[in-house]
Amino acid sequence: MNTNRFFKMMLVNLLLFFLSLTNICKAQKATVHLKNLAFKDSSTRFVQIPFQLVNNLMVIPIRVNNSDTLHFIFDSGVSYIILSDLETAKQLNLSTLKIRKIKINGFGENGNVSAFHSWGNKVDLKGIEGLNQDVIYPSKDILNLSTNMGMKIHGLIGASIFNNFIVGIDYRRKVLTLYEKEYYSLKKRDRFKRKFESFAIDIKRNRSFLVTKIVSKETQKEHNVSLLIDTGASHALSILESDHHPLKASIKAIRDHMGIGIGGDLYGMVNRLDYLNIGSFSLEGPIVKYPDRTSMSVGVSDITRHGSLGGEVLRRFYVILDYHNKEILLKKNSNYKEDFVYNYIGLEFTKPYPELPLFQVSKVRNESPAGRAGIIEGDRLVKVNGLIASSMSADEIRMLFRGRHGKRLSLHIENGKGESKKYYLTLEDPFKVASNDF
Repeated sequence: MNTNRFFKMMLVNLLLFFLSLTNICKAQKATVHLKNLAFKDSSTRFVQIPFQLVNNLMVIPIRVNNSDTLHFIFDSGVSYIILSDLETAKQLNLSTLKIRKIKINGFGENGNVSAFHSWGNKVDLKGIEGLNQDVIYPSKDILNLSTNMGMKIHGLIGASIFNNFIVGIDYRRKVLTLYEKEYYSLKKRDRFKRKFESFAIDIKRNRSFLVTKIVSKETQKEHNVSLLIDTGASHALSILESDHHPLKASIKAIRDHMGIGIGGDLYGMVNRLDYLNIGSFSLEGPIVKYPDRTSMSVGVSDITRHGSLGGEVLRRFYVILDYHNKEILLKKNSNYKEDFVYNYIGLEFTKPYPELPLFQVSKVRNESPAGRAGIIEGDRLVKVNGLIASSMSADEIRMLFRGRHGKRLSLHIENGKGESKKYYLTLEDPFKVASNDF
């Protein structure tokens, strides 16, 4: 063969090789450089991420724009990454050239809230990276996530994970497993479906909905309901009262504070349901919340949605959420038979300075043991059942408040004047007594 021709062929082949290599590299990185999350190593098929479980909510480690490790609630009810407050946003090197002012709405008494939309951000989880990520943050701390959780919480993340991976949740081991979609479909799905019960879900606006049944002896009826699968809700079940369906709070329901939404405090009625049926699973006595219509007027526009299914139900299962194949897989875990309990003392508390061991009374339900005893908002918890409150976690105190009906509990309380008093209270299931006004 002619030497010049041979070298020309070699150069052409070498050029084609480098072009091919460049295209492969671009293809492997393409998913990262869009608004998707992707594995940093293209050969990775799944990662496992430990989480903390606080008040039925999963808290996972995340970094934004090469920050230190942040704590985010893993919330399937949010479509965007949401930072908890303006101070957190200031620490994350958000580009001032990529920010615009917006209005956001959601549950709560105050309606719309001013916020900011930042784009072009980098997000890192264990073995996972996302570029060009949208981040939303309010002009002030409206969710009070850190004070209510009892630890520093920097934000919420949801849809960007659920849209890009198949998500396995092990509430007992406190581990998330994120699977590459094709690998899961080819290697894992059939095997899991032989061990789990499978249910079709609808995906609307980056969120998943499950159609299931609730049973009420009071109405002598079984109702089909479409429920948002909400890993960012601590409760078992919520129902949104509407003119479009007959589901209403029981005449035995009590009025109570339900938490805090984007629009501020949430109030409504609460009662115990007879059964929640999900396929062959039948859960007895779940607590169901009915938010005030005034609290949800700007938060819900989908009239086909009846409510949400939260962490108090989900934690009783091994869960696999598969947006790609539009299904959820459930298998009982050892939490399954636990009773559904409530705040039987009627006292809520926050940790106003999450880094300090200080618990302060934030709400007191009327006609509750705490309310009748005269405990008021602003009082400080010093001891619970003889244990120093500052040495306990928020969840440890909550569990004592959700103890057995009729059980005695001692509280050592200090008021705003620094005066101390000891109370002996009896836990009371509020659904066994008459309705009351908050």
